[in-house]
Amino acid sequence: MSDQSLVSLHFSQPEFATICIGTPEQRANVLDWATLSELEQAIDAIADRELNSMVLYSALPNMFVAGADLNQIRETSDYTQQQVIEFCERGRAVMRKLSSLAFPSVAAIHGAAAGGGLELAMHCDYRIASDAPVTRLGLPEVKIGLIPGWSGTVHLPRLIGFGKAVDLITSGRLIDAKEAAEIGLVDELVSFSEGVSAAELLLTSAIRVLEGVDASDWTLRRERTQLPIENLGGVESIVKQAAEKLVANREVYLFAPTIALEHLARTATLDGPTSEESESLAMAQVYGSPANGGLLQHHFSVRHNRKRPGLVDTNLTIKPLQAIGIVGAGLMGSSIATRCAEAGIEVRLLDANPVVSTAAAERINANFDGSTAKVIAADDYESLSGVDLVIESVVETLNVKTSVLQKIEAVEKTPQWLATNTSAIQIGSLAPSLTQPESFCGIHFCHPELMSLVEVICGPETSEQTVADAVAFVRQLGMMPVAMNDCPGFVVNRLLASMLNESLKIYAEGYPIPFIDAAMREFGFLGGPFEIIDVIGADTCMYAGRSMWENGLKCVSLSPILPRMVKKNRLGRKSGEGFYRYEDGRGDGVFDPTIDEELSSYRNIPSDLSQTSETASDLALRILASMVNEASLILEEEIVADPRDIDLCIVHGLSFPTYRGGLLFWADQVGVEVLNEHLQDRASDRLKQMQQDGRKFFTSHPSSC
Repeated sequence: MSDQSLVSLHFSQPEFATICIGTPEQRANVLDWATLSELEQAIDAIADRELNSMVLYSALPNMFVAGADLNQIRETSDYTQQQVIEFCERGRAVMRKLSSLAFPSVAAIHGAAAGGGLELAMHCDYRIASDAPVTRLGLPEVKIGLIPGWSGTVHLPRLIGFGKAVDLITSGRLIDAKEAAEIGLVDELVSFSEGVSAAELLLTSAIRVLEGVDASDWTLRRERTQLPIENLGGVESIVKQAAEKLVANREVYLFAPTIALEHLARTATLDGPTSEESESLAMAQVYGSPANGGLLQHHFSVRHNRKRPGLVDTNLTIKPLQAIGIVGAGLMGSSIATRCAEAGIEVRLLDANPVVSTAAAERINANFDGSTAKVIAADDYESLSGVDLVIESVVETLNVKTSVLQKIEAVEKTPQWLATNTSAIQIGSLAPSLTQPESFCGIHFCHPELMSLVEVICGPETSEQTVADAVAFVRQLGMMPVAMNDCPGFVVNRLLASMLNESLKIYAEGYPIPFIDAAMREFGFLGGPFEIIDVIGADTCMYAGRSMWENGLKCVSLSPILPRMVKKNRLGRKSGEGFYRYEDGRGDGVFDPTIDEELSSYRNIPSDLSQTSETASDLALRILASMVNEASLILEEEIVADPRDIDLCIVHGLSFPTYRGGLLFWADQVGVEVLNEHLQDRASDRLKQMQQDGRKFFTSHPSSC
């Protein structure tokens, strides 16, 4: 084979062959048809030779094989059932040649062996793996709305047992090499240390493993893959428990794992070949489904964000932060401090009330082992001298924030850059008070403990270096940054304001609060709009909405409902009652019908609401149409660089259901004409023009990079 081959074949000894997948220059090993074709040629080239054994490994320094080519899957989403069956059989046919060789084979794994990569390894007779942190194994297909289709659902339960296989396949979780060895997925662990060639270590170990086996062992292993699962026991109980865990698991959408579970239960007592036929049919049920399309879209949006996280030059040089200061030790400030401490960053926490900062520091440090404090309660502003960054996280009042930022700038060794964790005040309103506005930006943590999104906001004078530093800091915390231009409410709160505003209108028209909340939960949100208000606080929502209204946002109208709630001290969880009642501010709220009496003067309830009621899906569509309208204005104003930025913001900042791909991807599936029908004269010029031109937000599959 040529030097440009995706798969290379070597004979290190006359009776011993190695097949290497990929080249060191590649970023990832994926099983596209070109790679599978070359792999098949390599296997065919050794099949007729008199060999003792073969080892399969990867040329990449930190990856075995990541899985099937998702670009190819997305491009073939319109496959018929027969085409999906052929897709499954085509991949299996190549891998099956490994398990048909006249001699044993070993898969030597270092790095990710996921999806099709693990299926490939399971077609080998033995598996060894490095114990490096980068080595992760699993079948994560359900996380993109698919199931394993190249014998993964057949081989895994026959290797590790039915119960463990059901757990891994339906959860999609990846496990480390140690756990893989404990459950029997890996036959031997290889100790790995940095600076040593993983390939050389694994090849040496693989040869030793092969020298110690006899034909009765590896032939018996192959026979087991063709038979019903051994020592089955308790199938009904295992399936029942797995179904209950699926309902409770918010990380995966139910459709694909449910299909996988049904298939696994159905084939537990069947032989391997029959189980493979069932696997193909199950794959045909999920391949190209709406959930598969949405989850793939989200997957590629996340990949896009890794290269282009919004309006920022990611080629600028940045340094990891060692120490930061946070001013404001309230709920948000202490939550940010916790995330920083977890990322290994020293935190100096300052508050106007020293008792608050001391208590917060002690509470956070109690979660960590060791004597060294991760969070230090600062005594004064001079205690922040010399840190890399200071984040201001005080009350949402312009004059208070301005005063705090000026005091930070006055510190002797001024931090390299400053950030405000405002959720509503524009950066352009705060920057003029600073002597170095180019070193100042917004870092809006939507909810550090629940949501991974952080909006990085560029003020009028914010430098590209400051934005790049902010993006790098967010990534250092393991969170998702989206860099954007300045505007009232930024992206998440503009979309949230649109949702809440439309929901308050619907409530004023006479629709019950639980019905409206249920409509949005049924769509896929983790909570309905009134539940969200109770979490945020009616007062916070009122003040933020008023600020956005004063700055000219049309998505907000000053409903009298929230001021009434604030006047009655029905603030939500923090006061124990809002639209719902809460026990000690915790748990799921119980709807309080007395709210209708208190707000009756602001509602126009028809004499017979049942005659005019819209369905739950109608109400959800109406609320979502309003949000799409606001998103179109965000694009029109060039607040973000790409529709994918908006979709990531709403998924990772507002719990929009991941399986729907994002707000604008979903809008394309529904059709702009349907949305405009709900919006009528409120539709933006952009949406009207899109309908007239027959355009979508995404004209085709966006590039994966």
